[in-house]
Amino acid sequence: MSSRWPQIRQLSAISSSLFNLVKQGGCEMSLVLRVDTDGGTTLMPWPGDQLQRGLLIRAGVGGPADPGIYHRRAVLHVHGNGQAERLPLNLSVWVLASVWRGFELPYGLYGTVMVTGPQSEALDADLVAEVQAVCEAVAEARAEWQHRPPVGENAARAELLTSARHARNALRAATA
Repeated sequence: MSSRWPQIRQLSAISSSLFNLVKQGGCEMSLVLRVDTDGGTTLMPWPGDQLQRGLLIRAGVGGPADPGIYHRRAVLHVHGNGQAERLPLNLSVWVLASVWRGFELPYGLYGTVMVTGPQSEALDADLVAEVQAVCEAVAEARAEWQHRPPVGENAARAELLTSARHARNALRAATA
């Protein structure tokens, strides 16, 4: 798993470069992240109009969205009825929210999630890199399980949370 640390630094540099490019180009468009249930992340343009923002969040999560506050500088917009509609568990976002809160959440987060800044503002570049690093750590741990399955559910959760915390801390250390 040590092969991901250069990738995490590279993700941080790419995210920062993209934000700087948007700012230098005179573009008024900001960026937010969409996190799919497979852990894939997509940077999305964030319109200036509040109505357009609401429509983008609704389209991104596939229905009505509930805001979840797990970090002081970010909002997770989750499907308002995801579990009842049997949407897949978004393991990457559950791990991210658990790491941000400092404890294992006792409930799941379902469906595609949109990550914005507070009050539906754009997401800061360092948080974009952090979300991407955690999603990458979760994907890497899940890929390892194909060859070395976890002992049980508790061990799997502990491994995911440890990998994500390590990725986040490595990213913060690299940018400090």
